[in-house]
Amino acid sequence: MDSLFREYAQNIRVFLAVETIVDPIEKNVIKTHLNPIPIKAIVTDILASQAVWKMPGIATEKTKEIIIEKKYKDLLEQSQKIEIDGDLFEGWRINGRLQYRVEGDYLRATIYTKKVS
Repeated sequence: MDSLFREYAQNIRVFLAVETIVDPIEKNVIKTHLNPIPIKAIVTDILASQAVWKMPGIATEKTKEIIIEKKYKDLLEQSQKIEIDGDLFEGWRINGRLQYRVEGDYLRATIYTKKVS
């Protein structure tokens, strides 16, 4: 896997955010995105039929799978947006927790853009 990672990895940008509570009674929150952090990842496209099985109940426009090094686990969990080739994606979350798989020294996560209807 290390040789694959060195050969096929590309730069992606991970955006973190700071939440500011505007009105504590109504629980309104504003998220301010911070400067992006560049990391290396292997990026693969996922077909629409595969996305239905991987992320049930989510209508997606584009879906990708990224493989990153395990040392970036905290960065991935805290990410709000992930930029790949100019497109912004978000991670698939269940109950506010990002879903990923640990595979040795690497993490595999599914990211997507929502379908606008």
